Amino acid sequence: MLKLGTIDEFKSLVSEGKGFAKQNVYYVKFPTVAGINGYDLGLLCSSISLPQRQLTTVDREMGITTQKVVHGFVNPEVDMRFHVLNDQKVRNYFEAWQQYILPEYSDEGERYEVKYPDQYVAPIHIYQMERGKSFPLFSRQFDKKLGPININIDIDVDAGIAAIANYHWMLDRAYPVRLVHGSLSDGNSEISEVDVTFAYRNYVSEPQKGKGKASIFLNGSVN
Repeated sequence: MLKLGTIDEFKSLVSEGKGFAKQNVYYVKFPTVAGINGYDLGLLCSSISLPQRQLTTVDREMGITTQKVVHGFVNPEVDMRFHVLNDQKVRNYFEAWQQYILPEYSDEGERYEVKYPDQYVAPIHIYQMERGKSFPLFSRQFDKKLGPININIDIDVDAGIAAIANYHWMLDRAYPVRLVHGSLSDGNSEISEVDVTFAYRNYVSEPQKGKGKASIFLNGSVN
C-alpha cells in the first residue's frame, strides 16, 4: 500500500536540504576579451538558460521490436540576456569578442580572416548561490539602489568580498555565436537589452558544498 509522506517529513527534507534553491540568485563570470574586463557583466545578466546535454540515439531492430541505442551526445547552445547601461559596455564587450574571432584585414573591410579556436574560446563560469551570503560589490553605489538590475541578493557591504555558491557550471571553450541588439521604439521606456547565444565544446557541473569560497575570481582571458 502506498504511504504518503507527512508534513513533518516534508519540512525535515527541506530543512536538511538547506531550503529551496532560488532561480534569481546567481552570478556569471566572463573572461577578459580584447582588453575589456567582463567581470562586472555578471551583475547585468538578467536571465540565462543553463547548459543541457542531449543523448543522440540510433534505432536498433531486434525481431519485431525497435530499441533506441545511445551513440553520443550534443550540447545545445546557451542563451543569456543582459541589461544595457548608457556606457554600452555590454554591447562593446560582445562585439569586440566577435570581431576578434573574425577580424577584418583589409582597408576596404571586405576581407576577413578567421582565427583558430584556441585563440578565441574561453571558459564561462555560472554560479547558483544562497541568500544571506556575502557578495562581491564592484562599487559601493550598489548599496543604495540597484534600479532595474534585478539581483535580489541579501547584500552586506562589510561582510566580505566573496560569495558562497552551492552549485557551479563551467562552459568549456565557449564563445558568442549570436548577438541580438533588440529593438528601439519611440514611446517605449523599457530598458534596452541584448541577447547573446554561446556555443561551447562541453560543460562541467558540480555542487560546491564544502569548497569554501566560490571560484568567482578564476582567471580567464582572450588576448
